[in-house]
Amino acid sequence: MEALKFLLGVFLPYLALLVFVGGMLYRLARWKKLASPPMTLYPAPPDEAGNLKNLLKETLFFKSLFHGDRWLWVLAWLFHVVLALIFVGHFRVFTNVDAIFMKMGMSEQAILAMSGGAGGAAGVIILVTAIVLLVRRLVVQRAREITSVADYFALALIGLIVFTGDIMRFSSEHFDLSDTRSYFAGLATFSNVAGDPLLDNGVFLLHMTLALLLFMYIPFSKILHLGGFFFTHQLIRKN
Repeated sequence: MEALKFLLGVFLPYLALLVFVGGMLYRLARWKKLASPPMTLYPAPPDEAGNLKNLLKETLFFKSLFHGDRWLWVLAWLFHVVLALIFVGHFRVFTNVDAIFMKMGMSEQAILAMSGGAGGAAGVIILVTAIVLLVRRLVVQRAREITSVADYFALALIGLIVFTGDIMRFSSEHFDLSDTRSYFAGLATFSNVAGDPLLDNGVFLLHMTLALLLFMYIPFSKILHLGGFFFTHQLIRKN
């Protein structure tokens, strides 16, 4: 058990960071080498301000998907927005952002209530949305035809991460965030965290392991479509 805790709680976080950074550098290098042949667009592309406006519409509101499939747009937009909120909310897990809220006049009880309400709702919404998106890929013939094993894997992995996170939030496995902040601070300063009591929590260890696997998978998967979108957008706008 001690060896497993060292492998997942000490070695894997550093390995995941190296794989993610190396993978991102590799993808960026590949994107920059993409051919960009001259092309003629009709109607003519807009000016710089128009290009920026279109880019923001696609990035923030999924403009093309909205015009193509309204129901899928609702699911996809909700999924991505809630996922972004959860990502931002996890800064409380790593850092003491509560101090900022307290300086803004919020009490500790108000912060906990806000986190519990918003975080709990987000955890439920994204889990339900992920399940619906997965079922859609299984049921809708067109979606099933263009879905690869990698797509199922990504959705399943995200679903398991959310599910284990919900277990910690809604069950007795919940713990004080000071424990996670201390653990991740130890990792960041290369301290010995092998004996950290947080690693005795099996659900936390599983949740973090799944999240690190996703972290390593991102540079080599379709999950990185946002980064690729900026490159293809730049390609299309050339004439």
